[in-house]
Amino acid sequence: MRNSYLLFCLVLTFLILPGSGCSETDWARMFDSWRDKDPQPEADLLTEPDMVARKNTIGPLVNIQGMERNAVRGFGLVVDLVDTGGSDGPEVVRNYLVKEIRRKVEIGGDGINATEFIDSKDSAMVELEAFLPGGAKKGERFDVRVRALGLETSSLAGGRLVLATLQVWAATPSGVLGGKLQAVAAGPVFVSPFDRQGRPHERVNLRNGVVLGGGIVREPRKVRLVLNDPRHSVARAAERAINGRWGGGDKLAVGESSSYIELRIPDDMVYDKRLFLERLLHTPLNTNPGFLDSRMEELIGVLKSGEGNPNAIGLALEALGKGVIPKLAEALDSSSRETHYYAARTLLRLGEREGAIGVGEHATKDDDSFQIEAIAELGRADRVYAAGEQLRRILDGDNKEARIAAYRALRGRPHPAIQSYVLDRDNLVLDVIDCRGRGLIYIQQAGSPRMAIFGKRMMCRPPAIFPGVRDDGRNISVQLSADRGDRNLKMIYRNKRTGATSPPIEAPLGVPELVRFLGGAPRRSGKDDVRGFAIPYSEIVDMISGFSETDTILADVVVEKTGKVDDPGLEREETEFE
Repeated sequence: MRNSYLLFCLVLTFLILPGSGCSETDWARMFDSWRDKDPQPEADLLTEPDMVARKNTIGPLVNIQGMERNAVRGFGLVVDLVDTGGSDGPEVVRNYLVKEIRRKVEIGGDGINATEFIDSKDSAMVELEAFLPGGAKKGERFDVRVRALGLETSSLAGGRLVLATLQVWAATPSGVLGGKLQAVAAGPVFVSPFDRQGRPHERVNLRNGVVLGGGIVREPRKVRLVLNDPRHSVARAAERAINGRWGGGDKLAVGESSSYIELRIPDDMVYDKRLFLERLLHTPLNTNPGFLDSRMEELIGVLKSGEGNPNAIGLALEALGKGVIPKLAEALDSSSRETHYYAARTLLRLGEREGAIGVGEHATKDDDSFQIEAIAELGRADRVYAAGEQLRRILDGDNKEARIAAYRALRGRPHPAIQSYVLDRDNLVLDVIDCRGRGLIYIQQAGSPRMAIFGKRMMCRPPAIFPGVRDDGRNISVQLSADRGDRNLKMIYRNKRTGATSPPIEAPLGVPELVRFLGGAPRRSGKDDVRGFAIPYSEIVDMISGFSETDTILADVVVEKTGKVDDPGLEREETEFE
């Protein structure tokens, strides 16, 4: 029975759409629970307008369409729970899942049928909620929130969401209609032991979780510049200006009609759409060299004077191209830190090493108000060698916020300071950072199951014990302990399916090695030497946090605050596999 169940989990895929077998009234009842949960529009997409920066540019002529976030919803099954699931839940959801399982999966004579599968304590019906990113491209990833529907389900920890569909739901006079399929979702459920501010929960809510980066966009969302005063001549001029300045040989803008311009967001700007659009909107329509020279002089003068919005002025200068470099370099001599930063930022964005050095002056000073923003700018400049070296220096500092920002900025480029490992496919991405300074561990709660260890020689210091005394309902797969003077940790592993426990197993004291030992895919390196136990990310996070609190690991643990919309998601294809 168990083997059949496992095989079934691997092949099960189903669509969760309101349709035959579920009346509009039934679905309307389900929709009532969502009626007050629709998201507000995102905050203003663009930099505060500046009259000088926007004069004679595309910005005042258009509005952006397609960058709002869309709420998508659906239902699914979380499987592989082992006695913590339940068969109860809304009848309308249950009936539909049974029907879809029967329709999508051919079950042979293995003793499993759709009803038994849903009735199992090893699965649970769940409600799914997520936000599609503005301007989402096909294949882009996002987080999906998961909530148990039935009261029998005690925990979703350690479970896996089976491939399910997500749609934009809308109420109509005749009932509730689900729109076109927008995305699919699947992956391990992360039940965080921390709140949205990164602080430990007093009690973990085991019935709620997140599939980090588990949503995958299937229906891309178009981004358009809609003309305020539709005219073919303006649409064509904007199309030429955008492609001429930003296309690099590619056609990013297409004037489909007199009313709007279709935009294609470049692949390298998928997670920086805001900057991409700000650049476009500050692009001048007039490409006459004489006009561009006079505009440059005007913008440089405003930047040096300290008047207006320096961020917008910098964007407008960037839109003019490399011709502004000599004048911008003069602005670096300004005594104003604000003028210096935006002049250096623009030079850096134009590919100038001098800009990287100037931005680095702000990035490496802990008392600089531009520090974190400057670090992010260095991260964008992945083709400027000096930018990477500035970030490398920050990793060795004492400022935790700056070190984490530098790590996030640096990991987007190949760099010898960061070694990345993908553990058991989608369980965990581990980044080990070769740096000096106090031990630091950074834990992501959004975008992807990812952990960064600052210090490749970080060690556990016995005595050690995990999980210790606790009563929070969590099922723990491993127990770890060590006495003072021990050269290894002693691990006892509990098989969640059979309940059997292993004899004591030696586990490494090195923290990077321990995380890989626990979270990696199971394999044997010798007759009796098992390496990798596929321990869930949430349990590894729990262990790391507990060891830090008891000083078994001399490192500060910083947990990501959630709520970010655009995160690079699962970068597994770019990491090194072991």
